[in-house]
Amino acid sequence: MLKVDYAFYTDEYGGGPIPAEAWPQYSRNAAAYVQAVTFGRASDGLPEPLRDACRMAVCAVAEVDFGQEQGGEVASATNDGYSETYVVSGKTPEQRRYGAVSHYLAMTGLLYQGGGPPCCFAMRP
Repeated sequence: MLKVDYAFYTDEYGGGPIPAEAWPQYSRNAAAYVQAVTFGRASDGLPEPLRDACRMAVCAVAEVDFGQEQGGEVASATNDGYSETYVVSGKTPEQRRYGAVSHYLAMTGLLYQGGGPPCCFAMRP
């Protein structure tokens, strides 16, 4: 399964709402979800561009899950005094999770259910 550490979440993805002590739980659950929707193809063994896209998807799903547990999607945030506002959309939690994944993996071929390796621009030499 794909491993995403907190440093990647904060530095590369630019995340922030999920505290460091909660990250292992959220990243583990998000990685399992990304693994499921990619039909087992999301792993640390992928070429770097695909692996990074999968890691970004894990971060996005983790934030969706965190936001869901906090009360909904974040509509606005303030950094200095740390204030967040949540809204309720017409999307189900599953739609938000899949939307987060497809934002990063839609053009990679990893979401394609068909057999064989994914065929995409990121795998070309």
